[in-house]
Amino acid sequence: MSDDEWPFDQGRDVVTMTSRGVMRGGEAITHAYHDESDHGWQFYSASGAVMAEAMIVAMEEIVKRDGSVREIADLPPGWMAVRTGPGAPWVRTLQYADAPVVRVDWSLLTGVGDFYDAVLVQCDAPSWHGRNLDALRDAWVTGGINGKGPPYAFEFLGMEVTREELLEFRDAVVGIAEESMEENGGRWVRGDPCGK
Repeated sequence: MSDDEWPFDQGRDVVTMTSRGVMRGGEAITHAYHDESDHGWQFYSASGAVMAEAMIVAMEEIVKRDGSVREIADLPPGWMAVRTGPGAPWVRTLQYADAPVVRVDWSLLTGVGDFYDAVLVQCDAPSWHGRNLDALRDAWVTGGINGKGPPYAFEFLGMEVTREELLEFRDAVVGIAEESMEENGGRWVRGDPCGK
């Protein structure tokens, strides 16, 4: 296959994540992820992504291993494709489509309390949940506290008209949301509000 025929948005020599089971154990690729953040790709078997089995290989190695992945080369960033086995059709889905949405309209907030009033309800937080950044990080990143998530789908609106006294707090919350997505998956509903 010539470079003109290469179907993916990432080059042949760009690294991708996979598993030993796929590359050495003969397991079929049944799950493919096109990451929204960096447009990278991940290819796994039904066994999933286990860190102890993780491998980094060139995209070209994946295509050599299973040429049928070319069928999903047009998968948009932020989407995933799943199939039951070799030869089965790929089913395309938005990654984290079922993740609970945490929607914050920063233009409507008059103080930190407004933020917690809106967000804790959306996350189904327990009544004893703290109203501070450490507690928010525990819930969004570590998890196991709220009735919903992580992962989350974050929708932050009105960022550009946040009250001046909330700017530092807003930026800290955005950092915790990004940390949550890095640790647990998740997504921005309308793209990264910071333009990253």
